[in-house]
Amino acid sequence: MNINELEYIRQKFHNGEYAVSDHAIIEARKDGIEPQTITKLEWVAIHGKVIEEYTERQRLLIYAELPENMLPVHIVVEYSFPEEPVIVTSYVPDSRYWIKYQIRKK
Repeated sequence: MNINELEYIRQKFHNGEYAVSDHAIIEARKDGIEPQTITKLEWVAIHGKVIEEYTERQRLLIYAELPENMLPVHIVVEYSFPEEPVIVTSYVPDSRYWIKYQIRKK
């Protein structure tokens, strides 16, 4: 994905032109990403860092720390329909599997 495509997707989130799966909301809440779960996931989509790209599935793994509590968050965004990207899942990454929550351990 090039920078223009990424900015297009981020702009869709900024404009509120996106969807969030029920699964993403449930998993976020299980991990303590509440209240205002959807607003927080939107913030990660707009401000986060792409740490992995799954081009064959047209998905991005995005990481950010929520500013109010420095909670690390991962979201997976599907962009197969770029007009309406979808947050398909979200979670707080486990440090046993991630280096600084951004690099997958081997």
